Parts: sequence; C-alpha cells; structure tokens
Amino acid sequence: MENISREAIRQASLWMARLWADDVTEQDKQAFQSWLTANPENEFAWQQLEFLQKKFSNVPQTPMSRKVLTKSRRGLSRRQVLLLGGISLGTLGLVLSSRAEIPNGAEYVTATGEVRTLTLSDGTTLAMNTGTRVYVDFNQQERKLHLMEGEIMVTSSHHLTPFYVSTQQGRVVPIGTRFTVRQQRGSTQVSVYEGEVALHPMGAALTEHLLAGEQTQFNADHIEQKTHNMSEEALWLEQKILAQSTPLTEFITDLARYRRGIIKVDPSLASLRLTGVFSTQDTDKTLYNISQVLPIEVHYRTALWVNITPKIQ
Repeated sequence: MENISREAIRQASLWMARLWADDVTEQDKQAFQSWLTANPENEFAWQQLEFLQKKFSNVPQTPMSRKVLTKSRRGLSRRQVLLLGGISLGTLGLVLSSRAEIPNGAEYVTATGEVRTLTLSDGTTLAMNTGTRVYVDFNQQERKLHLMEGEIMVTSSHHLTPFYVSTQQGRVVPIGTRFTVRQQRGSTQVSVYEGEVALHPMGAALTEHLLAGEQTQFNADHIEQKTHNMSEEALWLEQKILAQSTPLTEFITDLARYRRGIIKVDPSLASLRLTGVFSTQDTDKTLYNISQVLPIEVHYRTALWVNITPKIQ
C-alpha cells in the first residue's frame, strides 16, 4: 500500500472537497461510499488524507486563514472543488514522499474504527486498535514489531529469540507480559497489564521498568513518571473508551480516532469534563449521549464534518 497511486490520491482529494461543500447531496454521499469500498487503495488514500487534514485542523488559525477557509453560502463551485482537490493532492504527495524509510517485515494495517487481532508465527498475540500500522519482522536473531502509527496490545509468548517493539522514540522490551504501546505525536505511551516491560528511549542511556498496573510515556531522551493504569483492561479491545474527569476536548480528540472525518469543538468548551464509559463502535450514539450530560450541541454539516458548540439556553 506504500505504492499508492496518484490517481487514488487525486480522487480522495476531490471527494473530500466535494463533501466539504455546503450543497453536498445525499446522492454525493452514496456515490462517495461506493467509491470508498470499490478498491482497498481508495480507502487507504482516504485514510491518509483524513490524517493529514486532522493535523492541519490542530494548527491555530489566524483571522486571515479563517477568512480564506470559510465556505461560501452558496457552496463550493466546481472550480473551487478542483482547486481544493489539487492542493490536497500536492500536499499529500509531499507528505507521502517524505515518509521515513519503510521497515523490513510484513505490514499490517487497520482502518478507521477497525480493531483486529492476529496470532503471529511464534504464538504471540497482536491486537491492533483503530488507524494502526505495524511491521512484523521475525528472523533467527530477533523478533521485532515496528509500530509506525496507532496502538497495539501484545501478549508475548515464551521464546528464546529476543523480542521488542520499536517506535519513533525508542524500544519496549517485554519480560513475559501483556501490554499496550501507542504511538502518539512526539511520544510513546505504554501500559502494562501482566508481567513487566523495559523502556529504552533511543536518545539516552535510560532504562525504566514498568510492572502490571503501571503506565507511562516517553520521548527520545526522557521517561515520564509512572502512574496507575486507568482501567484493568485495554477497553478499546471491547470497542469502548473511558473518561475519568477527562477534558471534553481531550475526549473528542481520542474519540475522533474511531471516526471518519473531522470533529471540531468550540474553544469555549475547553473547561468541560466528562466521566463514563462510551462506545467507539457507534460514535454518533456516543456524541448524542454526551450531549445529554453536558451543555453542548452536536451539529452535522455533513456525515464527515461535525461541530460541537455550547448549548443555547
């Protein structure tokens, strides 16, 4: 899938621009779904474009950029759609061409909202959360999992060959254990549910051991202080998400990993906090449920663009 065609990228860009338009129709949405499921390459191109758009949406907007990005009341013209598609195509092409060198091994990928479990050749169980990409590289000298993005749970088997998980920030070495590793922006998060793991940041002579019930995160040269796991199990395996007095903005960022498109939260809602266990399988239902317990309103511009605003009293 690394050899994704420029045609698939171009089509995904045009579909995103079309779905952004104010005059998008139900027929447009149905045609998009048909295109999306027609070819695995289409879905992969769409995932990459969504990922890129989410990165852009986190960049603070100046008054000028807000003015430029504001849509016309009469919707996007065909010329504007083609222009947005061309911009997306060029930008995504630059991102794809600038990727780091692809690791050795077999590649495994999950789509947005998908959770998948594999049994590897040595008996290790590998569970993959939404939007995950991992390379499995086993040989006679060592067994490696290269986590490129997303989150995995590993239940390691007893084996004489050395085993570890590598991320952008370092290595996670299990000692007969069950644990999760999540690749975040600029850091790696690790939670242990059974046994023990050793953390080795790549840029420092540091080693930290995590025991069952502990979690932490690290970057290339620093390991954060250990804390207790928020739950006894990784709830994403059951397609659930936990909030414990979690800021609404943080919760929505996590929920958005399981949903196609974009969810925008009004900055004035940053002080709201949420507690409970919610579904990641039906994100629309979860958005409705939180609107019943918090003073917010959920607005759908399209099925792929959701705005959360303060509730009008």
